[in-house]
Amino acid sequence: MTMRELLLARADDDATALLFENQRYSWREYFQGCCERAEALLAWRRPGPFHVGVLLENVPEYLFVTGAASLAGATVVGINPTRRGAGLERDIRHTDCQILVTEDRHADLLAGLDLGIADDRRFDVASPTWRAAIAPFKGAGIPKIEGDPRAIYMLIFTSGTTGEPKAAICSSMRTAMAGKVLAQMRGLTSKDVGYLAMPLFHSNAHMAGVAPIMAAGGTWSMRRKFSASAFLPDVRKFGVTYFNYVGKPLTYILATPERPDDADNTLRVAFGNEGADHHLGRFAARFGCEVIDSYGSTEGGIAISR
Repeated sequence: MTMRELLLARADDDATALLFENQRYSWREYFQGCCERAEALLAWRRPGPFHVGVLLENVPEYLFVTGAASLAGATVVGINPTRRGAGLERDIRHTDCQILVTEDRHADLLAGLDLGIADDRRFDVASPTWRAAIAPFKGAGIPKIEGDPRAIYMLIFTSGTTGEPKAAICSSMRTAMAGKVLAQMRGLTSKDVGYLAMPLFHSNAHMAGVAPIMAAGGTWSMRRKFSASAFLPDVRKFGVTYFNYVGKPLTYILATPERPDDADNTLRVAFGNEGADHHLGRFAARFGCEVIDSYGSTEGGIAISR
């Protein structure tokens, strides 16, 4: 089981894969977009580690690029936009990124940094140049690349609380298996809608958000950045049934003004890490859902259930 195999299973699926703002993509459209970008990545590849740095907020192109990388045999490096200056430069150079996919809103972060990436390998997904760059690959089929379960799906930086963040290796097999198991444990089906509001440079977003929904054939709904005040409106707008979180989102949501109809929503389960113990029950009662909190290390090997 690999992320490539999870994606291939959705190739002919016309059900909704992704909802973002007013955009909607079917699984078939998403898969085709991944094939096109996969061929583009292969064309842009140069000698050395096939690492693609992604410095984006939660926008559809993030998922298109990760899907493309799994088809092309590339590794996505999730770059943390909260890093600055020498630290950010070090992260990108340390992981040998030869392609950088970003957006103009992050230009100030990159200004003056020596990233070791050629200008023609740096792409702004919000500009016409990105569309022009992938246009030659329109209609591309599945790259003729042999799938490898040991392939590195992503390099995901740890938080760096004990020193410089390290790029933890997340294999395609481990990510896919986490998704498959979580989908089974949480009873996710093709009718479920997940809510991707946690940053996609974090392992929680992929292990507990992206992969389980893909394994179940459900629907991703996505927000650029987490917003406590927008949480319940988004749940109602997209029909969210499953929400993955890490850190303090439950606390922030509970701090919003309470309304008598808060439980009138589609949310069925919230699953995540590091939620405040005294807020788990409050969140479940207020929003009429089950809350399951646990911990899993980005590197793998450590998993703790309450």
